[in-house]
Amino acid sequence: MSEHRPGSLRRAIRHVRRRRWADACAVLLAMLVLVSIFAEELASSRPIICKIHGHVHVLANVEHPRELRELTRAKFESEREPGDWAVWPLVACGPRVPCGRAVVRPLASAMHPLGTDGSGRDVFARLVYGTRSALAVAAIAVALFILLGAALGAAAGFFGGSVDFVVARAVETLSAFPVPLLALVVQALLPRAGTWSLVAVIAALRWTEVARLVRAEVLATEPRDFVTAARALGASPLRVLYKHVLPLTISPIVVAAVLGLGQIVLLESALDFLRVGLPASVPTWGEMLSESREHFSAWWLLLLPGALVFVSVTATNGLGEALRDALDPRASTLSIKNEP
Repeated sequence: MSEHRPGSLRRAIRHVRRRRWADACAVLLAMLVLVSIFAEELASSRPIICKIHGHVHVLANVEHPRELRELTRAKFESEREPGDWAVWPLVACGPRVPCGRAVVRPLASAMHPLGTDGSGRDVFARLVYGTRSALAVAAIAVALFILLGAALGAAAGFFGGSVDFVVARAVETLSAFPVPLLALVVQALLPRAGTWSLVAVIAALRWTEVARLVRAEVLATEPRDFVTAARALGASPLRVLYKHVLPLTISPIVVAAVLGLGQIVLLESALDFLRVGLPASVPTWGEMLSESREHFSAWWLLLLPGALVFVSVTATNGLGEALRDALDPRASTLSIKNEP
């Protein structure tokens, strides 16, 4: 069959693991994912587990019980009774509620290791939850535009005719405009722009890249002997497409998905910087970068979220490029020839 059969993906992963810089990118991306998953264990105004007035609350920082709604660490310490205890997150502050006075504080304080912003909110907590916001939006948007682009690209390449004409014209029209500009205009025009509207806008604008890749792979695969044999044996067009053609498009789809993560993180941060991305109640890196314009002396408000944006984009781009080189049959052939 082709060099791009599904088994080649496993060989490509082994090939990627031989490269130290690709391993470093994968580790950085995995660390960001872990931070987003365990955000409540890293920063929250409620304890992870506690015993208050004889009642034990497990994962109060996740479940948010009503009786602990007004609880803070300072209040717990001042009102604790004999037998009360609590295990707090690394930083006992949430990302939305100010922890004290609305004053910009520098780094290296006991309660706020990375300082506070102009509203008195903890910077560490906002960075942690901003990681969750960035990766969640990127992952959902990537899943949507991969599904949409793969479906339309496969249909255009396999069925041809009017389907191919309509998809090709849509791809050409959307590709003629910069995606950030279109996303900015659409988000600004929406009466109630929110998380799902941002995800939908990104997916609706980015599917064209995947559609082009999948269409090209389908057109290259359709004339091959095994596809002709499947048709001769009486397989339906949909079965031929699903069983014999689409599996050969997995490699470019995987590369497009990994590269798309970093691109969407950057796009989402840019829209949040312009205050037309996620709602103001959602902590994001872009919103923190935007706030740094109002506090020029608070360099940590610019450097810390900017560093996370840089790390996430660099990690996804590095991993995506390593996968692309590993899945490219010409690159694989050259690497085999050069091996001692």
